Amino acid sequence: MSAQDRHNYAVLLAGGSGTRFWPQSRMLEPKQFLSLHRDSSLFEQTILRIKPLIRPDHIYVATSELYRHQLLEITARHNIPEQNIIYEPTGKNTAPSIGVSVQVIHNLDAHARIAVLPCDHLIKNSRIFLRLLKKALSLCAEELVIFGIVPHRPATGYGYIKAGSCRRQSGGQVCTVDKFCEKPDMKTARRFLKAGNYYWNSGMFVGSSTVFLKEFAAHLPGLFKQLSLISGVSDIAGVWEKIEAISFDYGILERARRVIMLPARGLEWSDLGSWQAWDEVSEKDKQGNLLKADVVNLESRNVTVLGTGKRLIATIGLEDLIVVDTPDALLITRKDKTEQVKKIVDMLKEQKRQEHYAHKTVKRPWGTYTVLDMGDGFKVKLVEVKPKAALSLQYHVKRSEHWVVVEGVAEITRDNKKCLFHPNESTYIPVACTHRLANPSRDTMLKIVEVQAGKYLEEDDIIRLKDDFGRK
Repeated sequence: MSAQDRHNYAVLLAGGSGTRFWPQSRMLEPKQFLSLHRDSSLFEQTILRIKPLIRPDHIYVATSELYRHQLLEITARHNIPEQNIIYEPTGKNTAPSIGVSVQVIHNLDAHARIAVLPCDHLIKNSRIFLRLLKKALSLCAEELVIFGIVPHRPATGYGYIKAGSCRRQSGGQVCTVDKFCEKPDMKTARRFLKAGNYYWNSGMFVGSSTVFLKEFAAHLPGLFKQLSLISGVSDIAGVWEKIEAISFDYGILERARRVIMLPARGLEWSDLGSWQAWDEVSEKDKQGNLLKADVVNLESRNVTVLGTGKRLIATIGLEDLIVVDTPDALLITRKDKTEQVKKIVDMLKEQKRQEHYAHKTVKRPWGTYTVLDMGDGFKVKLVEVKPKAALSLQYHVKRSEHWVVVEGVAEITRDNKKCLFHPNESTYIPVACTHRLANPSRDTMLKIVEVQAGKYLEEDDIIRLKDDFGRK
């Protein structure tokens, strides 16, 4: 990297819940952590895309505490320091997320040039993206730079940017911004496409830390006042309650005067805002079908089926449908109705159903657990613990537990006594008993079947006394 590149930074926005990709995405496993196109998640693909221009210790992540352990596992693989992850106490939209991140970076480097990037988008052509990002970083000293995606269809799911005058610079176009437009209806979207000077708003912004802060001071002075009280990440919690929720687009971009746009051609970009958007960028067979499951298909066309492979799915004479099968939920929708999946998730929340929050198999920093069965007064789980990992030292107020080791060796603490248990051996954990489950092996997973009994069996009935992962 050049001396100039030493001032390149990135803020990755990773707090979204991804409700439009239900049932694959859940509150505890949102879209950015799904592997929708490659073996790695969208979040990890974002990191890999920017690493040629931005050092790992200059990559920051704005996110929710809910995703601490998924993020730490991924960022550690890419040498991103743990202190670069900014946990927001509550979700308050993008302007506060960007503002506090920019302030933290500015305190460390007043010459910082910062790319703010969603990490749940798909960009297939990384070479063109890097070229655009490098150009944006070189132009952002006095202006905010945004990427406008050249539209190829009259889309109604994106906001638009109306370009003003354009000039050639450094082998590409640089345009002024006339105005920002809300998501249009189909008639308006067709007019935008025909006009030729409207672009999709990609949600990617680049600017120097000084320019960002000047715009916050000018257009969101209340937020800027709170930002000025931040000297480091530890100060964010103290000011967060006084910050109002507002989007960066509405609070800053639509009001800012120092904004230019780089037309982005050939990125093969999608914000993956719905199952239909994902389907449009996925490869199909000659009948227009995408069958990523154990599927037997008869005379179906333009059908997409996703599954776990754990059960057979048969389709007969279907057209223009998307089917998403998971162990505890099945989605069947017309392709042109996938924007309404969010309404289904809202209904699940209102009904307080677990299917919006977590999968049957729930990831934890120590491993996973899978709910096998549940009923009135009982719940059965398969608990899998990684080598050399341990659950917290804890007790329960409302339930007892029976543990049966089915694979590996378990180190189990009950009150002050620690013992090893082997396959087909079991133990009982009464209410209020202090206990801990650990896997002493260096290379073998530990699996136990846990039977919970009691009138209340939810996950919040855990009093943690000691935890290797900092959970309370």
